[in-house]
Amino acid sequence: MKRRRVHIMCLQETKWVGDKARVIAPWGYKLWYTGKDKSRNGVGIVIDKDYIDDVVEISRKSDRIMSIKLVVGDEVVTVISAYAPQVGLDASFRRAFWEDLEEVVERVPIGEKLIIGGDLNGHVGTSRVGFENIHGGFGFGERNEAGSDILDFALAYDLGIMNTWFEKRHSHLVTYRSGGNASQIDFLLVRNVWRKEYTDCKVIPGESAATQHRLVVLDFRGKRDLRKRKIIGEARIKWWNLQGGNQQAFLDKVGSSDIWSDCEEKDIDATWDKLEHVVKDLAREVLGESKGNRPSSKDTSWWNDVVRQAIKTKRECYKVLGKCMSDENFEKYKEARRAAKKAVRDARTKVNQEVYARLDTREGEKDIYKLARIRDRKTRDIGRVRCVKDMDDKVLVQDNEIKARWSSYFDNLFNGHQEQGFGDVEVTPSMVNREFVRRIQKSEVRKALRKMGSKKAEGPDGIPIEVWRCFGEKGIEWVTMLFNKIWRSNKMPSA
Repeated sequence: MKRRRVHIMCLQETKWVGDKARVIAPWGYKLWYTGKDKSRNGVGIVIDKDYIDDVVEISRKSDRIMSIKLVVGDEVVTVISAYAPQVGLDASFRRAFWEDLEEVVERVPIGEKLIIGGDLNGHVGTSRVGFENIHGGFGFGERNEAGSDILDFALAYDLGIMNTWFEKRHSHLVTYRSGGNASQIDFLLVRNVWRKEYTDCKVIPGESAATQHRLVVLDFRGKRDLRKRKIIGEARIKWWNLQGGNQQAFLDKVGSSDIWSDCEEKDIDATWDKLEHVVKDLAREVLGESKGNRPSSKDTSWWNDVVRQAIKTKRECYKVLGKCMSDENFEKYKEARRAAKKAVRDARTKVNQEVYARLDTREGEKDIYKLARIRDRKTRDIGRVRCVKDMDDKVLVQDNEIKARWSSYFDNLFNGHQEQGFGDVEVTPSMVNREFVRRIQKSEVRKALRKMGSKKAEGPDGIPIEVWRCFGEKGIEWVTMLFNKIWRSNKMPSA
C-alpha cells in the first residue's frame, strides 16, 4: 500500500478469526477484519492513516462480506470487501452469498458512492452483449456460469465492472495465475452514475499479497479526491500550562482586571460575554496559544542532540557527494550514514530501557494503564463518533442538514407529548408544578465542581473546568450568580 500509494485495500481469504480491528505498525494503517475459521474464508479492509478518522461505520455481514462507510469531505463512500464461494462448492453456498451481498448493497442509499472489491470467483469474459451498460468489453477469457451471476448482480444494481472498462494488455487483466492457468476472477465494481470519476483500473503484475492473486488497483479522481491531506485545526489556548507559576500569574492578571464588576446589573449575554473574552485573552497572554497543526503520530521520544548532529553530518556528506562522486566522498558518506544509524539505534534502546525500568516501579503503574488504554483504543472499530444520521439511517454531511436534524431531535426530546412514567403513576409534562423553585446555592456549585473530573475536554465555550477551580470562592460566587440569572430568565447565553 505504501509503495503503490493505495489508500483503501480490500482483502479476501484472510483466514483470520474474530471481528476485530488493529493498527499496522509502523505505517499507521488500520485493518478491520472478520472471520470464523482459521483454515478458510475471512475478509478485511485496510485504510490509510490519513483516512482512519473518516470512518464512521463498520458492518460485518459474514466471514465473506464486510463493509466500511467513510465521510470524505462532503461525500459518503461505502467500501465492501466480498469473497464469493468457489465454483466447485454447492450452489446453495453461492446463492446465499449473493443474497447476503444484495442485502448489504440495498442498505447503501442511492446518493452515496459505492465501491465493491472482491474475489468473486467467476469469469465475465470479453463479450458485453446484453450488458453494455456495465461491461466495458475489455475482459479476459470466456464467460462461465459464475460470471453470469456477477453480470446479473451488476446489472440489477447498475454497477460498472471497472476491470472491463479500460483496454489493457493481458498481463494487466489477469488477476489469478496458477501454473499455466490464467483468469480474471477479482473485480472492482462501482455505481455507473459515478463511473467517469474513475480514471484507470488495472492489475499490477509485480505486486501480490499471495503467490497466485495479483493486486487490482482503481484510480479515483473525483470532486473530493482520496489523496493525502494536511489537516489543520483551530489554534487552541495552552490550558495545560495552567499550573505552578503560570497559574499564579494568570490569577494575578484576572484579579487586576474588572472581570467581576457590574455583573448583577448586566443581562446574561453581556455578563457571560465579558467574562469569556477577558478569561481567554488573559490566558492567551500568559499561557500561550498553539499553531493549530495536527500533532504528529511519529514517536520522537528518542530524539536528542547526538542524533540531531549525526543526521546533520550525514546530510552534509550527502550534499558533498552529490557535487563530487569521488571514492573519498563516498566513503565519508557511508561512514556518516553508519554513524547516524548507530546513534538512532542507541537512542531508541536507551529510551526503551528507561520505559521498562519505570514500569517496574510504583510510579509506573499509571503508565501501564495508559498503555493499555491506548492499545484498547487502537483495536476499536471507530475511535470517535463523528456522523449524524437522519430518520432513514442516511449519513448527513451538509451543515444545514445536520443542524436541522439536531433541531428536530431536541424538539421531540423536550417538547414531545409522550407520557413519562414516575413509578406507578403516569405523569404528563403539563402536570409538573414549576411555580416554586428555590435559588441555586453556592454549596451546590462547589460540590459539583469538586465532583467533576480533571483534564476533560472543554465544552463549547472552550474553557476547561480547571479554570473555574483555580478562581476559588470568587469563581464559585460568580458561577452561582450566572446560574440563578439563567434560571430566573429562562434564557441561556447566546454565545
